[in-house]
Amino acid sequence: MNGMNQNNLLTTPLTPKRSTRIDQKTVITSGNAGKIIPVACIPLLREDGVKRSRMQIAVEMMETAETLFNGVNVTVNAHLVPKLAFDRFNGMDDLNRSYQGVPREDGETPIPFIETHTFSQADNEFYKTLGMHAQGSATVNRDYIEAYNTVVNFRRKQRSSSLSMRTMTDTSLAQAFWNHTTMAHIVPDFDQAIIDGEVALNIVNQVMPVKAVNSTDLFLGGANYPIPIPTGNYQPLSQSDGTVSWEDKIYAELQENGVTISLSNIEMAKKTQAFAKARSMFQGHDDDYIIDTLMAGIRIPDQAMKQPILLAQQRTQMGYQQRFASDAANLDESVTVGGALVNITMRTPAINTGGVIVITAEITPEQLFERQKDHYLHNTTVSNYPEFTRDELDPEKVSIVTNDHIDVDHTNPNAVFGYAPLNHEYMRSAPNIGGKYYRPEVDAAFDEDRQKNLGKRNR
Repeated sequence: MNGMNQNNLLTTPLTPKRSTRIDQKTVITSGNAGKIIPVACIPLLREDGVKRSRMQIAVEMMETAETLFNGVNVTVNAHLVPKLAFDRFNGMDDLNRSYQGVPREDGETPIPFIETHTFSQADNEFYKTLGMHAQGSATVNRDYIEAYNTVVNFRRKQRSSSLSMRTMTDTSLAQAFWNHTTMAHIVPDFDQAIIDGEVALNIVNQVMPVKAVNSTDLFLGGANYPIPIPTGNYQPLSQSDGTVSWEDKIYAELQENGVTISLSNIEMAKKTQAFAKARSMFQGHDDDYIIDTLMAGIRIPDQAMKQPILLAQQRTQMGYQQRFASDAANLDESVTVGGALVNITMRTPAINTGGVIVITAEITPEQLFERQKDHYLHNTTVSNYPEFTRDELDPEKVSIVTNDHIDVDHTNPNAVFGYAPLNHEYMRSAPNIGGKYYRPEVDAAFDEDRQKNLGKRNR
């Protein structure tokens, strides 16, 4: 009897016979630079894995009249989005109940394992780019779109907390992420808690006497609560409502040497700073309780499956080829074509939750910050140079980067652009574009020579 009960409590599932399926993709599509272009979506059922996968992506740029100044970057990403990463599932219990159609509590509606929506051929940019079809306004599975938006939101959280999140029903193509090679050291957010530790102060005399300047023996109130009344030039200011203001008239006088900072206080501040820096590694999580649990050293086994997982990433640049006309009258005329070839490989173990592999491509011109500030040129005093003692003792080795660092012609040059390491001004990586291509103003008139530059205005 005991043996039978123990067997009934086994949690090891049956082992079905594994099979190998093929998901072969042939994709021909087009898209605009500056967008996150979905190239392919590969669904994984529960306990599916990718044994081996290789994809070759050829990117061809449309013809341009001139060879471009700046390079055009091609970035291909492959993300696995586990089913548990979808917002409607709080954990594995939710997912397992949803898969079997069982509600969380009796009387509730089960969480749908498959969300659906109406397919629209007219205004659905996502399905058009993927080349997917459905008849009329058919009801279809929403997993592909949810997986795409989950990847975009995940990447936005990593880039900056100020970026807005997309809804799971958004069928437009998201904006691409610029490949900031020259500005990678500048970040949009500065967490003061990482720099500062809280130092506890020991108050020797905890009773702080409050004195009034030039006070007399006049008092208000009863004998138990006397309040001194300043006279002469120290009378309180009358307000329109009949009350009086004692602002700047009464002050607290601390006993000499009454506030101390011990070595233990300093050590505590260092530990606080270290923990604050460690906590910043978990900032991408939505809920504070998850961060608190991880900071306590407690593992959350399912948490890794609640966010997209980068399987492969490849970056390259377009290669250009200029082709001239062959007829005698137009030998100086030419067109330029560009292209790139990217290979990615993927492999995953069996994924308990199932999910979708989303493969995306981003084509972004290299940004040339041609009016970037040359700080050595603008510096007119030695005090602005790096100085070892001053910089070493600086508790906050962070510089505020203003807009004129990016563009000296910026309309709001003193506003904050971001934050960078101290003395970042001498980590120099700035282009210089001169001669007939020189452009001192961002809103200058059209120039034929300038059309070689595919990059957007530096605003």
